[in-house]
Amino acid sequence: MNSVGNEHERIAAVVAAEKDCYPLQRCLGGLRTLLANPADLIFVDNGSQEMLSSRATEFFPDITVIRLPKNRFFCGGYNAGIRLAIPRGYEFVLIANADVEVTNPNFMQGLLDVARRWPQAAFLGPQVFWRDLQMVQKTCLQFPSILRSSWQWVPWRIARRYFEKQPLQEAVVDFLNGVCVLCRVKALKEIGLMDENMGGYVEDTDWGWRARQKGWVSLYAPVPSVIHHENESGYEPYSLKTFLLKRNTVYWYLKIGRRGSSWNYAQASIALAIMRLMGARNADERRRHRYFLRRLIRAYRGLLRGEELGGWFGPPIGPWENEHGF
Repeated sequence: MNSVGNEHERIAAVVAAEKDCYPLQRCLGGLRTLLANPADLIFVDNGSQEMLSSRATEFFPDITVIRLPKNRFFCGGYNAGIRLAIPRGYEFVLIANADVEVTNPNFMQGLLDVARRWPQAAFLGPQVFWRDLQMVQKTCLQFPSILRSSWQWVPWRIARRYFEKQPLQEAVVDFLNGVCVLCRVKALKEIGLMDENMGGYVEDTDWGWRARQKGWVSLYAPVPSVIHHENESGYEPYSLKTFLLKRNTVYWYLKIGRRGSSWNYAQASIALAIMRLMGARNADERRRHRYFLRRLIRAYRGLLRGEELGGWFGPPIGPWENEHGF
């Protein structure tokens, strides 16, 4: 067993899921072998009505399983696992998407070696492969900027590969994509956990920003780790993921006191949504774009008026889920 950790350095791993996804079983099995004790792997059943928790305990009876009564989305699910881990005395907590597969049995040890050399690193992100071993996923990201987005919008669409390059060496970055990140518990006690108002998307931006305000950094370590078997669907311009990304970006700008940027981003997002509605290819697509646009305007109006996130204002659920594949 390639495990890491000793009496001074205890490491937990947290995985959360609300529905079955490929390759969940291999994900749990691979992470389990990286840890000193099987119970150090914490699986959060994020509201699957016991289906996933039953499967997890059937295949891995020695891991730790948490069952949440309802889906608390990415932030709520992972926070539940981290909250359980912190009082247990872990020094580090690895968060990993349920759709990742371990390809390097030594990557945890590699990250830990880097963490020892970088005591100011709150978050450490390894090299992640996207869907196969031929493509490295861009996990080193920059804080949102209206000015930068404006001049990069067209070039990014023409030469996307140029903008998706990763550093070749260890590097301090603005923030890390949350697909697979080693978190230092000491830092989390200062920074706090993910903002559950966000549900998912942009929470990693917010986490990295808050870390920097407290004097911590996010560090990329080019240690090969996992394949991210990301689903190809769900990223349509009218999807829940797109909605959360756009809504949460405005929310984040407001959180950090950049009201002007929040207004500009909201206006640009609405303009783009209108253009996509006008260019819809059929009636069904127009209906989806129209619903998405109405919900986006409503969310932005509430945010800019200072309303609390919640209810219709939170992650869309219910009829929208059924009609539009959320």
